[in-house]
Amino acid sequence: SDGWVLPNGNVLLALYRTKGFPNGGVVEVERKTKNIVFQYKGQQRETSTVQPLPDGKLLVAELGPQPRAVVINRSGKVVKMTPLQCQKKNVHMQTRMLRVLPNGNYIAPHLLDFAVKEYNPDSGKVVRTITTDERGRVKRDWPFTAIRLNNGNTLIACTNGNRIIETDASGTIVWSVTDEDLGEKLFDDACGAQRLPNGNTVISSYHAKGDRVKLFEVTREKKVVW
Repeated sequence: SDGWVLPNGNVLLALYRTKGFPNGGVVEVERKTKNIVFQYKGQQRETSTVQPLPDGKLLVAELGPQPRAVVINRSGKVVKMTPLQCQKKNVHMQTRMLRVLPNGNYIAPHLLDFAVKEYNPDSGKVVRTITTDERGRVKRDWPFTAIRLNNGNTLIACTNGNRIIETDASGTIVWSVTDEDLGEKLFDDACGAQRLPNGNTVISSYHAKGDRVKLFEVTREKKVVW
């Protein structure tokens, strides 16, 4: 459900449930031999994301009755735990991509809460909430991916609602794009977004419906260039 190529060339993976990892987990795999050199078995019901931290530890999102962000060391020991404040009904929809920000806080999109929350990992408090859903919309905006841009804004990919939005620090939407803006059907469960150095936005649309699985790049003026 998430992955990184590490500086040593190994691949770090967060796993959905498997036979060997009934609650999901994290593994580090050697690229050439494909041997597992590190593993951590999840302690909730599902593991959605993992991120390597500068000190070598790992940030992991564990979903379940008590959804939480945990920092684990390379012995597989939990050294820090931050409860995630999100709905408990649908475990899979609690949060997807959890990431640490340059200021050390965590940013987590909570799908069914229609909100992206920024947590202080030491106090466990939510220091900022960005609401993605707007009254009157036919489709509800479930935030799947959220990244903090260099200008302090937040770029959010909303699945179900199928739009990409950029908000300022107050949560006001300053830019957005949908199929209607593009004039063609490209969105089908928008799950990822990344801002390029040229100012364009790359978007991934993952739902498996034949040729509707898409990766595309749009300009600030909402033109598809690739």
